[in-house]
Amino acid sequence: MDLVQDSQLLTDFFDHQLPITEFMGLGVERYDGSQLILHAPLGPNINDKSTAFGGSLYNAAVMACWGMIYLKTQEAGLVCNQVVAEGHIKYLAPVKGDIYASCNAPSEVDLAKFFERFNSKGRASITLSAVIECGGRRAVEFEGRYAILTVE
Repeated sequence: MDLVQDSQLLTDFFDHQLPITEFMGLGVERYDGSQLILHAPLGPNINDKSTAFGGSLYNAAVMACWGMIYLKTQEAGLVCNQVVAEGHIKYLAPVKGDIYASCNAPSEVDLAKFFERFNSKGRASITLSAVIECGGRRAVEFEGRYAILTVE
């Protein structure tokens, strides 16, 4: 697969399987194999303070990491179920504009271990992080553990 096809694959998954992403206007801004950036406009995600709603920030961060693992499993040709097993967020500053959540890919070594565990045990987990910046400063930090499981 090429990166444009990968991005479209994730966009299609969001559009057809996760209605919340449609309500948020959440979609792929950019994917280059090493970083995934998701974008959501402020409008549908605004709170009573005219900043981004905390729940929308959480979802964008969760989905940036989820999307990264989804794309990496697709690139590896794995058929699996994927779940968020755990998530922790820190809200550091308000987001006064559109939401841009970014997640960096795990190292090749970490991905190889992750896939090896899945292939030998039928399940594996990995920890990823996402950030959301606003006005040149970090506004949100997220860390989550994601699991892949054999499809039954």
